[in-house]
Amino acid sequence: MKQSALIPILVLTAGVAFGLGWIAKPNGNGDQANENNRGGSKSGVSSLRPSGPGSSSSGSGRVGEFLAQYTAGGTISPEDMTAAIEQMRKENDPILRRKLFTELLENLTPENAQAAYLALQSGRRGWGRGGGDDELRLLSHAWGRIDGPGAIKALTEMRAERENGEGGRGRGGDRGGFELVSVLSGWASADGKGAADYVSGIEDDREQRMLAFGVVRGMMVNGVDEAMGYVASLPKTEDGDRAQSWYMSTIAGEMLEEGLDSAKAWVDSINDPDLKGGALSRVAESAVREDLEGAVEWVTQYAGEEAGQRAVNRVADEWAEDDPQAVLTWADSLPDAARAEAYGEAFQEWTRQDATAAGEYLTNMEPSPARDSAVEEFSTTLSREEPATAIKWAETISNEETRTDALTQVARSWYYRDREAATQWLETSGLPEESVQAVTADRQSGRGRGPGGGGGPPRGR
Repeated sequence: MKQSALIPILVLTAGVAFGLGWIAKPNGNGDQANENNRGGSKSGVSSLRPSGPGSSSSGSGRVGEFLAQYTAGGTISPEDMTAAIEQMRKENDPILRRKLFTELLENLTPENAQAAYLALQSGRRGWGRGGGDDELRLLSHAWGRIDGPGAIKALTEMRAERENGEGGRGRGGDRGGFELVSVLSGWASADGKGAADYVSGIEDDREQRMLAFGVVRGMMVNGVDEAMGYVASLPKTEDGDRAQSWYMSTIAGEMLEEGLDSAKAWVDSINDPDLKGGALSRVAESAVREDLEGAVEWVTQYAGEEAGQRAVNRVADEWAEDDPQAVLTWADSLPDAARAEAYGEAFQEWTRQDATAAGEYLTNMEPSPARDSAVEEFSTTLSREEPATAIKWAETISNEETRTDALTQVARSWYYRDREAATQWLETSGLPEESVQAVTADRQSGRGRGPGGGGGPPRGR
């Protein structure tokens, strides 16, 4: 079962902007302003386009001509920045458009950045032609680099005005969150302490975790050590520090760019168990796809540590897709907690492939944490086709908390398919009231989990 990202999906998307990188500042040669072409028509930009495949070598000249229209005294005024963005947006050639946009980013200043943002936002075309969302995030990152506090203040005010003007979180009402994360990534790349101090002062825990992701991404520009130090400094959370693990998983993704062996050596060097878990599980997930035998051997050495349990989960999850019974054989050699992780993942996949054989295997298992984990996944997976039978299996789980979780999930799936039968069972189920409400709330509010019983984060074992 895949680990669920705790950070809101907008945080993940905001990371795309950072990944686009940063373009080195070219030599400034745009002091001459062409007033006749300023703010020109679509043809004004198109005339800069190469005439054929062999004309790319003169691209810098064409881009220079564009920049010269709006530059005076080595800078672009807010008014001219607005005109330049509007002209850039009319360009159909995506490569030329990116070149023009890059030049405007390099000429961004604290004075003209807000004008650039507003002009780009007003003509946003999403993921279609031009990639407006992508450009907004990249511009926000650049703005954060040159004026983090000012960018945060301006975007926060614009976001509040937009939400108030639309009666709440209407169309575009929460998109400011995308850019705030990107601003924090840019700010942190230039001033990690300043960005971190700002985030630490945010009172809303959810927003704080979201923006902390931007700080982590930005600090990674200067190397992973600064980012790891920041993650280590974050206060512990009630969710079992899963947010901290997610940040480390992000850093591990960067380390994997240097190669699997380098990433594994980096994980081996981490002494803080609070940091190791997220990094270990992320690298293990990549390792098992590239070298199953090596990944199993590597992760097994950490199976007795709490930090290694999520890594066992990742390896088992990937491996079970091909051979769930081989995962069970491996699991039997692991310590109890890790064994339970592996059993759960193996039975989730085995149930999909051959529920009858998986059930027969469970029938012969003695009560144990591994069996509880296996039955939990068996019953929740089986509930997609046979919820009534799945309920009977879930009722055999020994651990009370695990049993309640499994029954709640299975009952939710049953409630979706056969509300009357599930309601009758609920009346005598003995489930806590909060669990009963969890079963029925989604359906009543129109947020059904769907035929697969999916939706929402999986439980962390």
